[in-house]
Amino acid sequence: MLISNVQRFSTNDGPGIRTTVFLKGCPLRCSWCHNIETQNSHQEFYFFKNKCMRCGHCAEVCPEDVISLPGPNGEFPERDRNKCTLCMKCVDECPHGALELVGREWTIDEIIQEVEGDRQFYDNSGGGITASGGEPLFFPEFTAALLKRAKEKGIHTCLDTSGYAPWNDFERVLIHTDMVLFDLKCMDPKTHLKVTAVSNKIILQNLHKIKEIFGSTKRVRLRLPIIPGVNDDADFFESVANLARDLEDTVEGIDVLPFHNWAEGKYEQLDRIYTFAGTNSMLNEDVSNFASILKNYGFEVTVGG
Repeated sequence: MLISNVQRFSTNDGPGIRTTVFLKGCPLRCSWCHNIETQNSHQEFYFFKNKCMRCGHCAEVCPEDVISLPGPNGEFPERDRNKCTLCMKCVDECPHGALELVGREWTIDEIIQEVEGDRQFYDNSGGGITASGGEPLFFPEFTAALLKRAKEKGIHTCLDTSGYAPWNDFERVLIHTDMVLFDLKCMDPKTHLKVTAVSNKIILQNLHKIKEIFGSTKRVRLRLPIIPGVNDDADFFESVANLARDLEDTVEGIDVLPFHNWAEGKYEQLDRIYTFAGTNSMLNEDVSNFASILKNYGFEVTVGG
């Protein structure tokens, strides 16, 4: 399975200290995506301008003329990624480390071996493994097998998901999941389609099915990334509160996640356009009024992850 990162000592991806596995591939195209390197399900490469010596070697070894030679006035080489066949010769041969591969193949055995190396931290903190992405439900067979193996080892499992998947795929993963971190990005169907490129109908249906089929036996935390101009208004939080109230004991809490612009550099490194370029990150106090709405409904609320 192509994995963009296996991140140890994560503290914001479920309870305790965790190892988060970022699967590479996602059916959503959120305009603010903080993990842009996990959207595509194929290997890519970063370009680090600060490491580039403008030697031109990457252009010379590229068989498809994807990369231009440095300009006469010291301009950096440019990349036409639409022509790239992903041979990665430029990455392999860059003498200065200015090109870096994004995504490598991991087996379940390799991941579990990595995860088990931190078992003492899980045992002491109540942590474990979190399958994230991208969208782990985009790869239901692999994700189910990974979490099943972790459960067999006595390791707590989390699924970090947008909820966008056929229910049969969702359910086969849920069987091996202790906690679901369920992202809700927008409640209005038209807006959701506009900013993520998919409908939220199946997402909301799946959330209700968790309650109908599993009840309170599956712990669900709703996670609300606050995006300027998309859902940073009281109506969104009132709608989420009413939804959570309908789900009763299935929802154990709600996490309010203020917008941050930390991914802006990754967009540049992947030659992507960042829609939110120049938008300031939010502080926890910027969203305290939204958290108060949820608390007034009686929910346990965290701010910032």
